Amino acid sequence: MKRVTTSWVAARSSALGKVRAFISLTKPRQLALLMLTMYGAYFAGGGSLDPRMIGLLTVMGFSSIGGVTAFNMYFDKDIDAVMGRTRRRPLPSGVIGPREALVGSLALVLIGVISAAAINKYVALTVVAGLYFDIIAYTQLTKRFTPLSIVFGSIAGSMPALGGWAAAAGSITTGGVLMALIVFLWQPMHVWFLGYYFREEYSMARIPILPSDGNPRLISTLIAVSLAGLVAVAWAFALYYGYGFITAISTTILAALAVSRMGEFARTGERRDALKLFKFASPIIAVVFILLPLERELVYAVLLG
Repeated sequence: MKRVTTSWVAARSSALGKVRAFISLTKPRQLALLMLTMYGAYFAGGGSLDPRMIGLLTVMGFSSIGGVTAFNMYFDKDIDAVMGRTRRRPLPSGVIGPREALVGSLALVLIGVISAAAINKYVALTVVAGLYFDIIAYTQLTKRFTPLSIVFGSIAGSMPALGGWAAAAGSITTGGVLMALIVFLWQPMHVWFLGYYFREEYSMARIPILPSDGNPRLISTLIAVSLAGLVAVAWAFALYYGYGFITAISTTILAALAVSRMGEFARTGERRDALKLFKFASPIIAVVFILLPLERELVYAVLLG
């Protein structure tokens, strides 16, 4: 009896370990941030608190974003095995086998597509587009060959915001495109500063993540331009829809602070400064997707009150 109990506990522990490991393939922190953009866009677009819709949106977001990310890690397992910061991930460490990861990723993506289609065809389109731009255009065709891969990775990363808006609006409209553009223009800061901090590891894995071999002045200039574009889009949204001015002001202040901090990095190229700037990126996007729906509710409450 004791041996049976011990075997059952070991099997249960192993199964739980597999589940935890597979969840880590979805990159929970990145998943949470992208789901924030999805929810933020949904409520900024006038989405309701209808339990059925929120449930479908949650299942769709977790499954599609997590599934695509896990799919990506399946294809990048050889890269992860080379880089110090990723070699302990479930696939290169052997905690999960490639077949398990592939089957699990496919299952999640399928659930994501089905739940998206249950919302509307435009949301389903954003899920399929996210899958294409992340797995095909980014991971398969460009990531290992050119730093221009960031264009396709950024398009993929902007799809949750576009899908969230489409879920609320019933179609892809101007607001959804503008919110997707905000995510698109934010991603160079998120990707390149982290890429610079780990540039030796990316070089070892032969991944050309940085433009011009990681020139800090050029990186700072390009990110400053993308942040300026982000601010411009935030103001365009506010002017077009009549709400979002507090968001635009806050975004402008944060972007200005980020650019001012880039000056030191551009001069010295210090890795620790790149890491600090990478950590400063998340609050910028969070402010937009938290404040904007709150502003919409405030404006409509005043108009209706």
